[in-house]
Order: sequence, then C-alpha cells, then structure tokens
Amino acid sequence: MRPASTRRRRATSFPMARGVTLLVALAACLGSAAAASLTPADPVPALSMAPARGAPSAAAAVPPQARLRVAFVDTARILRDSAVAKAASRKLAQTFEPRRLKLNQLSHRIDALRAKLADGAPALSDEQRLAAQQQLSDLGREFRDEQQGFAEDLNAQRNADVGRILDQANAVVDRVAREKGCEIVFQGAVYVNPRIDITQDVIRALDTAPPR
Repeated sequence: MRPASTRRRRATSFPMARGVTLLVALAACLGSAAAASLTPADPVPALSMAPARGAPSAAAAVPPQARLRVAFVDTARILRDSAVAKAASRKLAQTFEPRRLKLNQLSHRIDALRAKLADGAPALSDEQRLAAQQQLSDLGREFRDEQQGFAEDLNAQRNADVGRILDQANAVVDRVAREKGCEIVFQGAVYVNPRIDITQDVIRALDTAPPR
C-alpha cells in the first residue's frame, strides 16, 4: 500500500485538439531528440534497504499505453533562430530604414539650430532670436510626431510578423509532435531535459515548409 504521507505532484497542462497540446507565449515572442516517456505515479512498493537484484522497476511495470509522452518547444528560440524569423526581421528593417534616416536628419537639424542659438545669441537681434526659437520649436514638434508614428507603425508591423510566424510554428509543432507520438508539448519551464526538446526539429521543419 502507499504510505499515508505520500503525495502526488500534478503538472498543469492544457489539452489541444486530437491529443496534442501546444502552450505558446507571444508578445513574447517563436528540438532534435525524441520526446521522453514519463510514467504516471504508481503504487509505492514496500521500502527495502536492499532491493532484490533484477527486480523490475516501477516504470517497467507500467504498460506502454499508460505512459505519457511529452515534449518541449522554445518559442523565443524559434523567433530568434529560424530562417523565417530572420527574413522577417531583415524585411522590417529595410521597410522602416527611410523613416529612421529622416528622424536622424531632424535630430541633427535640431542639434545644429540649438547650438547656433547658444553660440550666436549675443549677436542676434530680438527678431532673429525669436524666429530661431520658433523654428526650433517647430522642428521639435515635427520630430516628436515623426518619432511617435515611427514607433507605433514599427511595433504594429513587428507584432503582425510575430503572429504570422507563430501561426506557422504552431502548425509545424502539431505535425512534428504527432510524428514523434507526443501527447503534450510544453512551452516555458524552469528546466528541460534536452531529450524532450523538439525546438530544433520544429525550426528545421518551419524553414523547409513552403512559403505561405
């Protein structure tokens, strides 16, 4: 019998359609060995200081159909290392490069005008000084508006790219997990045994999948 003080710890999981679960985080955020077999808790045998040699282990006593095959996938690694994610990052940078350069030019103009006002203020008439200050104020307002629009558009496009990549990755994880006979795929853990990490398998399959 199991001693009264014995307690089970239950891991939390979320079942997905057809027995495979993918827990994905965002944002967030985007393995090569077969998923390991975990054995549900079994009745604890009587304690013995010297177990008989050759006695079957608790795991061996559990029929194969009762074992739970689990795997782990690192979404952040997918979003960092996959060719799909790298291509999206390059395209994002190219798309917003003209606007970034415009912001830099505005910043340089503001710095130059501010320096001119500081160095030449004694030689300027009141009218000239007021005109320069008004120009500096207008440039500062233009820079802030451009900067805000740049940040908003950049974040919106980045989030759209991440969502698209994660949608593709989810489908690939589902397929890879089924091929490996997994029942649950976890994302996010304090420690992961490399044997159950299928991230590299997912990245490889994602990068070789037809473009969508």
